[in-house]
Order: sequence, then C-alpha cells, then structure tokens
Amino acid sequence: MNIFKYKAIYKNGDEKSGIVSANDTYEAYHKICNKKLFPINVSRIYKISSKINIEEILMFFLHIDFQLKCGVKINEAIDSFIDSHTNNVLNVKLLEISESLKSGKSLGESFESSIFDQTIIDLINAAEKTGNISEIITNILYFFKLKTTWKHKVKSVLAYPLFITFSAIIIMWFCIVFLGPQVVYFTQNYTNKNIPLLTSIAVDFFPYLFAICIGLLCIFLILAIMFSISNRWKRTLYNSLLKIPKIGCILKTVAIWQFCKILQISLTAHLDFINAMELSIKSIHYETLKEDFINIKTKILCGYKIFEAFSESKYIPSNIITAIYVGEEGNNLPETLLHISDELYKDTISKLETLGKSLGIELTLITGGIFIFILYSLFYPLYSYVEIVE
Repeated sequence: MNIFKYKAIYKNGDEKSGIVSANDTYEAYHKICNKKLFPINVSRIYKISSKINIEEILMFFLHIDFQLKCGVKINEAIDSFIDSHTNNVLNVKLLEISESLKSGKSLGESFESSIFDQTIIDLINAAEKTGNISEIITNILYFFKLKTTWKHKVKSVLAYPLFITFSAIIIMWFCIVFLGPQVVYFTQNYTNKNIPLLTSIAVDFFPYLFAICIGLLCIFLILAIMFSISNRWKRTLYNSLLKIPKIGCILKTVAIWQFCKILQISLTAHLDFINAMELSIKSIHYETLKEDFINIKTKILCGYKIFEAFSESKYIPSNIITAIYVGEEGNNLPETLLHISDELYKDTISKLETLGKSLGIELTLITGGIFIFILYSLFYPLYSYVEIVE
C-alpha cells in the first residue's frame, strides 16, 4: 500500500489537502472522490522527513477522547484527525492504523508497531478486551499531559544552569584567547618582568582545559544520540543515572510514579491485578526497580496481600505502603493509586525544582570563582605596571 498526498476542492470552492493510502494513483483519485472532493493534484509520498513530538501525540489523544465521548467510532475519529492535521509522519502512521482497523484487525493489533510505545499499546489492547476504550483513552490522555508537563519542567529547570555554564565558558574563553596573549606581550615588552605564575597558568593551561571540556561535551552529545537510538544503550544510561545521588532520587520517584499511574489506569480498565502489575512493570527501564516490582508480583502470586508484598520493597516509601493498605482494605485501590500517583508527581516536580536551584547556585559559584581567577591573573600584571609608573 502506497501513501499519496493530495490537494482538492469542495463543491463550494474551499481547498482541502491531506493524504490517502492506495495501491496506485487511480485508486487514490477514487478514494478522494468518495470524500466528496474534486482532486486538483495527487502525488505519491516517497520520503517523509518531518518529526513527531509528544505535543502532537497529545493532540491526537485529545481529539480521540472528544470523538469517542461524542459516540464516534475510533477508526472514524482517527480519519477525522488525519484530515485536520498537517504532520505527514503522524498522518501516515495513523492512516496505517485506520486501514488495519478497516481490514478487520483488533485495536491492539492495529496499534502494534506504530508511533506509540509498548505500554500505551498494551493499555489500549487491555481496554479493548474489557470494553472500556473511552475511559482508558481519557486516562492515557491525562498520563500524556503529565508527561508533557514533566518534560517542559525539566527543560525550564535546566535552562538557567546551562545558560550560566555556557555563557561563562564563552566569556572565559574570549578572555583567555584574545586578552591573554596581549597581557603576556605587554608584560614582556613594557614591564621587563617575568610573567606571573597565575597569568602563566591562565594563559597556558586554561585553553587546553576549555578544549577538553568541548571535546567531552561532543562525546557526551554523541553518546546521548547513540543511547536514544539503541534501546539496550538507553537502559544502560538509565541504570547509570540511577546511581547519581540527586538525579537518581528524582528518577526513582518518576519511575514509581509511572508504575503507580499505569497500574491505576490498568485497574480502571477492570484488568486483574496481576496483569495490571505485568503491564506496569513493562514501563520500568531500571533493572533494579524492575526486579523489585517482579518480586512484589511473585509474593502476591504466592498468597501475600497486596500491601504486605509492597512492604517488602526496597524502594516504595512507607507512606505509599500505608495508602495501599487503606485502599486494599477499603476495596478502593484504583482511586487510592490515583491519589498516590498525583502526590508522587507533585513530589517529583518539587525535587526537580530544588535540584535546578541548587545546580544554579553551585554552577554560579564554580564558574564565578574561575572567572574571578582568570580576571585577576590577567589584570595583575597591568596593576603592577601602574604601580611602577606611579
């Protein structure tokens, strides 16, 4: 099946553009005409270069959530989103899902190998089996909203420390590379003195230090790209970050929040607890946490109560275990998990803001100290010359 993009007009003269899947151009024209459109231009898409970001996926779930609540079938809701959206990558992927649904495949099978991660696919598959598609889509939408907010928060929190660091590096590099040689030349030719040790260190040593920093930054960026491409390397990166004290604490809280949130969504879909646990465990990228949650699941299968199994965990805080106990005894675990995940999310945001402030202060002090040292080492010979002249 090929993908064709088209431009067409309605009877009233309004223009319309979009994409259709077809075996050939003739079939593409036929499908466009079935939409009560008059095709002007139809061309096959051979290469798609645009990207999909999480905001566009969020828009998709917003649209699907609204359409399902209005009683529209999910394949029709997907088609209407394709007609109103301009990102060809997203549209092509959604068109493949829509065509799969029309060919008789299940919702889970249609979403398989799509743009969505495996956890979302498993949730949709579970929702289809239990008949709670609309409710689960609403929960997935809320989940994506939180993830989007979290990503924006990370960017905003890290923006100031990164700005301070890069600005300081550029200014210091400029001082050393352009002012340093001038100061050395002036000292040697006008003061008839040896170059001070601090000035010599600043001029001779710091350019190499900056070069090393830039090299390490390039290596870091290359590794980051490689980790983002390979799932195996991505897991290695996640587990390495978990060992860093402040960052590891935040990442653990995020992982537990995601686990509790997916567990809550799964139970809301009336999935049994063990299957819901398996779904939630799939979302964990950290091996130590995953092993811990697998042990919890094993204990529940062996006859432990849910709160008893969770109390054996190395990573679940005591207040969460207490809340799980209350939810289990009150037979209201999904709602309890909703409150737990909301509190964990607030705690994560709070820890992230604290980390951002501490990073800003620490980097300001470090870069400020280095900058003062450089300025002192460069201006000290000039100050000595002024004293000699006086």
